[in-house]
Amino acid sequence: MRKLVVILCISLFSLIACSEETIEPKDPKDDLNAYVEAWERLDFNAMQSLVLASDDASTLTEQYETAYDALGTTDVAVSITDEPQLDRDPDRDEYVVDTNDYTYTLTITQNTLVGDYSFDTAITLTPVIETIDDTEQVTHYQIIWDKGLIIPPLKDGGEIKQIVTEPIRGNIFDRNGEALAVNGEMREIGVDTGRFVDRATEIEFISKALDMTVDQIEHTLSQSWVQDGLFIPLKRVSVTEEEKLAQLNEIPSVLSTASYGRVYPEGETMSHLVGYVGTVTAEDLENDEDGIYSDGDMIGKRGIEYIFEEQLRGEDGIRLVVDNNGNRTGIVEQDPVDGEDIHLTIDRKVQSTLFNQFVEGDAGHATIIDPKTSETLALVSYPSFDPTLFTEGMSQEVYDGLNNDPLTPLLNRFQSTYSPGSVFKPVTAMIGLHTGSFTPTDTLDIDGYTYNQPSFGNYEVRRVSLSDGPVDLHDALVRSDNIYFARQALNIGAENFLTTSQLFGFNNDAYTFSYPIRQSQVANDETLSNDVLLADTGYGQGQVLVSSHHLAMMYTPLFHNGNMMTPILLKGETSEILTEHVISEADVTALRQALYDVVQNGTATIAKSDTVTLSGKTGTAELKQSASDENKQENGWFVGYDDESRYLITMMIESVESKGGSRYPAEKVRQAFEALVN
Repeated sequence: MRKLVVILCISLFSLIACSEETIEPKDPKDDLNAYVEAWERLDFNAMQSLVLASDDASTLTEQYETAYDALGTTDVAVSITDEPQLDRDPDRDEYVVDTNDYTYTLTITQNTLVGDYSFDTAITLTPVIETIDDTEQVTHYQIIWDKGLIIPPLKDGGEIKQIVTEPIRGNIFDRNGEALAVNGEMREIGVDTGRFVDRATEIEFISKALDMTVDQIEHTLSQSWVQDGLFIPLKRVSVTEEEKLAQLNEIPSVLSTASYGRVYPEGETMSHLVGYVGTVTAEDLENDEDGIYSDGDMIGKRGIEYIFEEQLRGEDGIRLVVDNNGNRTGIVEQDPVDGEDIHLTIDRKVQSTLFNQFVEGDAGHATIIDPKTSETLALVSYPSFDPTLFTEGMSQEVYDGLNNDPLTPLLNRFQSTYSPGSVFKPVTAMIGLHTGSFTPTDTLDIDGYTYNQPSFGNYEVRRVSLSDGPVDLHDALVRSDNIYFARQALNIGAENFLTTSQLFGFNNDAYTFSYPIRQSQVANDETLSNDVLLADTGYGQGQVLVSSHHLAMMYTPLFHNGNMMTPILLKGETSEILTEHVISEADVTALRQALYDVVQNGTATIAKSDTVTLSGKTGTAELKQSASDENKQENGWFVGYDDESRYLITMMIESVESKGGSRYPAEKVRQAFEALVN
């Protein structure tokens, strides 16, 4: 019996000892690791189950989702970089409840809208103590959570905001670095209603000076925030408009402040080429699939500003901040990328000289290229407009005046195509020479002023002068003989004509230009379907349509040993050969001699100058409603170049029937050369 009691006591003691030995101290890092793993999975619900209950922690999931959505965070990496010393005594025999909190250091790296964001933070775990079998034990640890664990700047509250930093728009320069479109100083014109002396009179004057209506100004002044003593902005004015600014400064109620905006120093001279910027419209935003623009942003609306919008605009910078009742703390930011500058081959002075050849009442366009390099030096459309009207706003009356002007100043003519008339004859000549259909010395016997053949029906080709004998290429160019070129087009043949025209950039995808100009054409459907159309095409009528710029490039074989070149507009580019050996060097010599004689004793003697030696070709395009139309409109053309091949100018002026026909643009081209080379 005594032996049994001893055995029972020993067994009971062993059971108690074994029970105490099974209570192992909890490691807070185990619970921290579970929290970290949930964090890296973006499992906010799991994270919330591991934190100590509190008012903040009760909405942990919603707070993380809101913050990460604002930050653009989709990936998080968390590492434990510093650990506390746990209160553990290896020599202690009995289990002791550890009531200590333990703080670890974490390094968090997460992606955001503008790049990675990293921060170090302290995280504290507190023990959860429960009584099990009458013994208090630490069953696990919970995170003591606050908003600062999302990101430190949120610790004291606030919300995450995105602040967009606009880039500086790139400038547009000419070949010599002269400004064509820049971000320059302006004056913001406004009023202080408390300074009105004669309100009605002053507003009337201001409305006229700023091209605004009285109603527009009154609407601005009627806003709820307007009060005496405040500056109420109305419109920006370029500092170059000194006279206007001086007049406005005389008005008692007018105030002005320094501002910056898009400035176009060359005004209407460059407006069709350079274009302008304007505020984005609802349509712009609807077409903005990449979400680049916001209300109030500026965007290229026309010309180079529009064509090179992607390069000029740059990229917005974004600054992520915590805004706590107006107090902002930065999180991470991406600097804006300023727009690229665009450098054109255009020469500001050359452009101005060409533009100034046009006078009030003219409507037309012109191009100047450097025939040796194929660089575009000037692109002019006339009449034109002040681009500042579109960037800074104009009254409906001013806009209606531009839009309803019969000379259509808003139409970019150099971007369009027109019937070229006889300036196309050298191109027909080169097509014929290339195909071997004739040589410069081959002649045609032509009698009288008209030509007809059975396939024409009642149609006749007419020429303006008679020849003394058989007509060769030289004589046909000097006298501008329509019948010669009509018959040679028939000799070339429709298929040959169309195929060879591709060598000059017609219907040829390899012929490109940085400024989108309507593609020239030989025929409406690229089919010369009958002999009348083919014959008319030979002397630049029919359905032939060209731009002044493409026409200039068609003459480049005369400067490059018979090679047709590609055009360039951007400085730093190099022209390439579009087609090698369109004509032979001997043919080049023959054509250049003929075009020289056109000016010396042919149809373009008005282009003869005492100060510069010119060669060229006149052309008159007749625009008829029908073959019997007596009230036809005539567009006059001239293509000219100087003997040193410094410039090649093409010019077209509409409605020259009462201005001397093609002599009118020929004289203007001569005057342009005299101004440029002297």
